[in-house]
Amino acid sequence: MRNLAIPPSFLLPGTIVNAPMKGWFGLTRHFGIVSAKRGVDGMPIMIANAQDAGGPAEEVWAKFTEGNLHERAYYPSKLPPDQVLYNAYGMFGTRYNLLAWNCEHFVNACHGLRPHSRQVAGGLALAAVVGGIALAAARR
Repeated sequence: MRNLAIPPSFLLPGTIVNAPMKGWFGLTRHFGIVSAKRGVDGMPIMIANAQDAGGPAEEVWAKFTEGNLHERAYYPSKLPPDQVLYNAYGMFGTRYNLLAWNCEHFVNACHGLRPHSRQVAGGLALAAVVGGIALAAARR
């Protein structure tokens, strides 16, 4: 299958980008916002809420993607890019929380959307199903 992702040099400020995260068996994605800045390599500087930074911070492209190709770039709101970036930088100082305030919650909030994470919701649903099966098996 061809990777049809938009080349990073064409990504516009405020765009949400996701890339696969290493160490999670390819099941999770890291989300970030394209800033108006470029790194020394010409690649976009990303704004992301990452555990290692403890909260929202700027990341160079290579760190954000962990050397992987990004998978998707999209713009989910009608907010102008300046407002999305204003929102993003305004959230610096908030603290990362895997379940309540991760990278996916952050990018949605930047776009004025309800802060939510489909990855967390899916993971919790899977854990509930597996737990229910385990409980049913234990009762037999």
